[in-house]
Amino acid sequence: METKIIGHRGGVDGYPENTLASFKKAVELGADGVEFDVQLSKDGQIVVLHDELIDRTMSGTGLVKNYTLAELRAMSVSKNFGPEFKAEKIPTLQEVLTVVKDLEFINIELKNFLPYHNLEEKVLAVVAEFNLQAKTILSSFNHYSLQKIKKLQPEMRVGALLAAKLINPTDYAFKRGFDALHLNFLTADEEIVKKAHFMGLELNVYTVNHPTAMIELFERDIDHLITDNIELAFEMKNM
Repeated sequence: METKIIGHRGGVDGYPENTLASFKKAVELGADGVEFDVQLSKDGQIVVLHDELIDRTMSGTGLVKNYTLAELRAMSVSKNFGPEFKAEKIPTLQEVLTVVKDLEFINIELKNFLPYHNLEEKVLAVVAEFNLQAKTILSSFNHYSLQKIKKLQPEMRVGALLAAKLINPTDYAFKRGFDALHLNFLTADEEIVKKAHFMGLELNVYTVNHPTAMIELFERDIDHLITDNIELAFEMKNM
């Protein structure tokens, strides 16, 4: 099995996360796929941003859900980066998919600890609009959301995001009809990888940025390695 390299929020060192610039660069660098996060603006638009609070990456303050798309677009989305990224604005799901639609693998994380009305339905509709169901997986730490997706569209692949080292995570995911486990790289030991594959589950690991960890996970034949540094991952893979 060949492990695929996935750009985490774009995954390009030196580029602001979850921006069109980062996704375009990931495509240029030959990433097998990308991972990014979606939420809803105040006016119900699907926007791509990781944190529920905009303070870390944007020039404003407060929750994403309290701003309209137009208000979010008026802010900088790369305040910690140089002037070459000044024009970058918060992208919509449609804009990101337009850039990455030809990649092999698209991981959309639903960032919905906060209640977002009909986020699942909206995301499914946009994925269908682009005819990307076959190469898309929807992941979330909110596993109720994953169950909802499976009821709405059973054929859509979903991945259960886990932060802790859960007891029997493969059994947990399998019994709920999920298609994949998305594990913190520190918890993806050889036993879990083998059992996941034995049970027909995809095993995807985040966020792998250290060379030694990359090499170990490539040797374990995980399905997708999600990283902030695509170039480093390719270098380690080709050693």
